[in-house]
Amino acid sequence: MKVVTRKQMQEIDQAIPLQYGISGAILMENAGIQAFLSIKEYLQQVEGKKIAVLCGSGNNGGDGFVVARHLFNHGARVKIYLLVPEERIKGDALINLKAARQFGVPIQVIGSEDELNAVTLELKHAGLIIDALLGTGASGEVKGLFALIIDIVNTLDIPVAAIDIPSGLDADTGMSLGHTVQAAMTITFGLPKLGLIIPPGIKYTGRLIVANISFPKSLLNQESIKINLLTPKEMASHVPHRPVDAHKALCGKVFILAGSIGMTGAAALCSEAALRIGAGLVTLGIPESLNQIMEIKLTEVMTLPLAQTSSSTFSQQGYEKILSFCEDMDVIAMGPGIGRDEDTKKLLERLILHLKTPMVIDADALFAIAGQTNVLKHKNAPAVITPHPGEMAYLLGCTAKDVLDNRIDIAQKFAEENDTTVVLKGVRTIIADPSGNIWINPTGNQGMATAGCGDVLTGMISGLIAQGLSVPEAARLGVFLHGSAGDIKAEEKGTLSLIASDVLDGIKKSCSSCNPV
Repeated sequence: MKVVTRKQMQEIDQAIPLQYGISGAILMENAGIQAFLSIKEYLQQVEGKKIAVLCGSGNNGGDGFVVARHLFNHGARVKIYLLVPEERIKGDALINLKAARQFGVPIQVIGSEDELNAVTLELKHAGLIIDALLGTGASGEVKGLFALIIDIVNTLDIPVAAIDIPSGLDADTGMSLGHTVQAAMTITFGLPKLGLIIPPGIKYTGRLIVANISFPKSLLNQESIKINLLTPKEMASHVPHRPVDAHKALCGKVFILAGSIGMTGAAALCSEAALRIGAGLVTLGIPESLNQIMEIKLTEVMTLPLAQTSSSTFSQQGYEKILSFCEDMDVIAMGPGIGRDEDTKKLLERLILHLKTPMVIDADALFAIAGQTNVLKHKNAPAVITPHPGEMAYLLGCTAKDVLDNRIDIAQKFAEENDTTVVLKGVRTIIADPSGNIWINPTGNQGMATAGCGDVLTGMISGLIAQGLSVPEAARLGVFLHGSAGDIKAEEKGTLSLIASDVLDGIKKSCSSCNPV
């Protein structure tokens, strides 16, 4: 599903009457009806419910007038609270304000702080508050009566349904404009706005509903809109299916270069995740002195002992053996728990430059190419890197805050400049492909902020590449299923006690829930 900025949404809104002859009044009516239906489903019973509809000027207020009319017509005890003088209501919004009044909806104009204080008691007795104060066009600091009523609403223990966007939320950045409605649900129209689905905006959005109000599909699927939201329906089409005559070699062969003293768990989690996601054969390359422990630790995974340094990390002496072994592999993952020995770093640089097998580059392998990411430009096979913000900052020579403040642009630019898919991990993980397309992942939870979860993700992406998905496809599906697995296990165990092996255990249900066929 495409995701739009404020400007892109405005361009779509302007194009509809010009290119398709659909009036703004029709779109406003459609928006109001869809919001009404979503609210009706949320409340289950609207008849007799006391509902306060807070409206400003502009189209967002107009949507609120339509919602109020339909709720009133279905038996709800609705009242509109208008925070601007009526003479400021123009165009389609004015038509719907008059219609609401004609239907008998009570309307109260609030023009001062004293008047606002007087209605606060009424708001306290509402069963639902509908926020139609400010739309996606808001960009400056929220002030005056709007700021005051938002603060009042946020102190009440009453659910809020925001129309299109919680008032006071920046549609592009997700940042608060000083005072922002805390919504239980947000009904947005046509396409999700970027600020609704990225931090910190997700804290204000609540449950997000994207309502279809009959926008032309050609406008909603424009190639110029580069940002997308991963959805279960879209991801289900990429989940691999095994034919009835499948054999292990047909299901993909994964080689994993991982592990060092004290870090064998990373190698094990990554290897098992590749198998759990469906790879037919997984071989773990491991420093030779650690081979025996991995033979015991892993049952279904094969091992390949490799030359090591004096500190039991991978040595350049193993280069030819790895290169030869990978000729028969479908993918190689490198990095989990390999350490940062200088000889190991040089080995990884050589492998990235010369391997002809698709690569998943993670963890310490990213540190090996910090300051010399040009190796990615000159590689001979497609690759995906999977950094968290700290690793990305190390790659770029900046701070983690710099990355967190500009995740989408940083991931997009790096992917394009280095011809490499980027999985920038974190809350709402960002996936960027070399053509400049961006995907935002909605799955996952705070319980996954624990050691080893990244190693599971690396194994999952590797296993999907081995089964025939392209590197960008595998990155998207792997991230989505990884987060979903964490969500499934968090429901069972809670987020505080979640560990990486729980996520590993959740892969089966994650795949089934995404594609139950």
